[in-house]
Amino acid sequence: MINETPLLSIGMPAYNSEKDICASLDAILDQSFDDFELIISDNASTDGTQAICETYAAKDSRIRYIRNKANVGASDNYNRVFTAARGKYFKWASSNDICAPTFFEKCVDVLENNSDAALAFPRTRLYANSTDNYFDYEESLNTSQERPIERMLYVMDNLRLNNIMNGIFRSDALKQSQLIIPFLASDNCLMAEVALYGSFLEVPEFLFYRQMDEESSTSMQGEDAVREHYNPNSKKPMRFQNWRGFIFYFVACHRSHLSINSKISLDLEIARRMVWKKEGLIRDFLFWKPHQTQTVTDWKAL
Repeated sequence: MINETPLLSIGMPAYNSEKDICASLDAILDQSFDDFELIISDNASTDGTQAICETYAAKDSRIRYIRNKANVGASDNYNRVFTAARGKYFKWASSNDICAPTFFEKCVDVLENNSDAALAFPRTRLYANSTDNYFDYEESLNTSQERPIERMLYVMDNLRLNNIMNGIFRSDALKQSQLIIPFLASDNCLMAEVALYGSFLEVPEFLFYRQMDEESSTSMQGEDAVREHYNPNSKKPMRFQNWRGFIFYFVACHRSHLSINSKISLDLEIARRMVWKKEGLIRDFLFWKPHQTQTVTDWKAL
C-alpha cells in the first residue's frame, strides 16, 4: 500500500527515455529510505517509455504513472510532478540520472534535523555512457548565510551547473516559488528564489550521478533542440533570455515574505547585476539575437 502521506515525493518527468529510465528507476527503488511515492509524468513519449513505466507501476504500489496527451515542454512537465506530490519533502529525478543507495536517507536526515533548511543535496559525479566513466564535480553551494537576501545573491552569483536542483527540497519552500518557467536557465533562477526561503545544506558524499551528453544536457545542444525542449509547439527563436532571467529575480523578490526595505535593497542588488551583465542585455535588445547554445565537450568547463 502507498502511504497516504509519504514523507518524500519523487517526481520524474520523462520523455522518450527508454534507453536510460530502467537504471534510474532501479536506483530509486533500491534506496535505503523507502517512505516515498514516485510520480512519473510521461510527456507523450513516442518510444517504449510508456510500456516500461506501466510495468514498473504494476509491480510497485509506490509508483504513480501519468501520461500527458501531448508534449507540454520540459518546464511544464517538471512542474506537473511537483503539483501532484504529497510529501513533506520533494525531489526531482531525471529519467537518465542515477542516485546512490543512501542518497534519500542522508538528505532527508539533514532536513529533519535542520528546520531552517530548504534543500539538502549530495555532491555530484558527472558521467557519460557509464557511471564508471565519471568526473567529480567540485562546486559546492552551501548557503550558511542567515539573511535571505544574502543567500539569494550568493546563489545568483555562484551557481553554474545546476546539480543542486537534483537534491531534496522542503516542499513548503518550493511551493512559495514560481517553479520553472520556460526560458533558458530558469532552473538556476528558481534555485536563487528558493534560497529566500531557507538554507541549502550539502551532504559531503558523492551520491548523485548526472549523465552529461548531447541527449541529456541542454548545454550541449543547439538552438533548435533547446527550443524544442522548452517550447515544442513553437518555431520562434528563444529571444531576450537574459532579460527574462532578471525579470524572474525581480518577481521573486516582490512575491517573497521580505520586508519593504529588504525588497528595495534586493531590487538594487539585482539592478547592480544587470549593470554587470549589460553587454548580454544590450545584445539581446539591440540585435534581437536568439540564444545560441555552445557545444561543451570539457566537463571542467561546465
